Amino acid sequence: MVDARTSSHSPKPGLVHEALIYHDEAEFDAAMHAFLHDAADAGEPVLVALPGPHLDRVRETLGDAMAGTHCEDLERVARNPSCLLSMIEEWVASHDGRARVVSEVVWPGRPHAEAVEALRHEALVNLALAGSGATIMTPFDARHLDAEILAGIEMTHPTVVEGGRRRAGAAYTDPLSTAFGELWPLDDPAGPVTEHPLDGSLRELRRAIAEDPALASLSAERRSDLVFAINEAASNAVKHGNARCTTRIWHDGDEVVTEVCSRSGVRDVMAGRRRPAADALEGRGLWLINQVCDLVELRSGASGMTLRMHIKEH
Repeated sequence: MVDARTSSHSPKPGLVHEALIYHDEAEFDAAMHAFLHDAADAGEPVLVALPGPHLDRVRETLGDAMAGTHCEDLERVARNPSCLLSMIEEWVASHDGRARVVSEVVWPGRPHAEAVEALRHEALVNLALAGSGATIMTPFDARHLDAEILAGIEMTHPTVVEGGRRRAGAAYTDPLSTAFGELWPLDDPAGPVTEHPLDGSLRELRRAIAEDPALASLSAERRSDLVFAINEAASNAVKHGNARCTTRIWHDGDEVVTEVCSRSGVRDVMAGRRRPAADALEGRGLWLINQVCDLVELRSGASGMTLRMHIKEH
């Protein structure tokens, strides 16, 4: 048996973070039973965060074993994977670090871009909760995983449990390497693209975005959310960069996708993922963008930053 802290790039002592790769529901249920039993023996509270249908099934199947757990529907609370870290951190902190979490961040039917961002979240868990006493198990349904996601699991988890055996992640690496997204470049736009350079004021940019025909399929509320998110992203470019950026907009299935590109970068890998303090003067922009968008993809490097924001039509 390999301990969760034996990797050369493993988290600081205390955190146990493992991926459960399961091949059928019986295998998943057995692992859940063991996890909940161990938590009860240790007197540690458990947060169970699963996609709605799976959560309903597990509650019915495991019955009394689920008593006392705190449950969340991930399809509701983490439609945008960037929103999940703060929920887990706050849960662990509220129990002085001695807490357990089950979070199934990738589920059948979850789009590939969301799955990639979920894996980037998993990489950041190793950094954010290093040194805590948390125990985190992330289940992955092997029946619905492609080769790229399987490889990502091995890179982002110090321990992998499969077929009842526990081993070190085959390619586990420094969380900062996967967190910035070098391994997952953004796909090219799926359809025609319109561009809006920031040539004048932010007010003029907001007006141009709001009047773009690509937003016509959105409700008034979601159109307002998208204009707000673009304004926050462009404001950051003005404040932290050379006041120049370009916004691109296109459709991808049932989503309107916008992208703000600038020469300014983001050095803090946790930016936008942690709730800002009430008196914080910085760090609110990306946090608010994550709260209103259905998916946010951030890539930042020496050449600048690309912030891609998705809003669903329905």
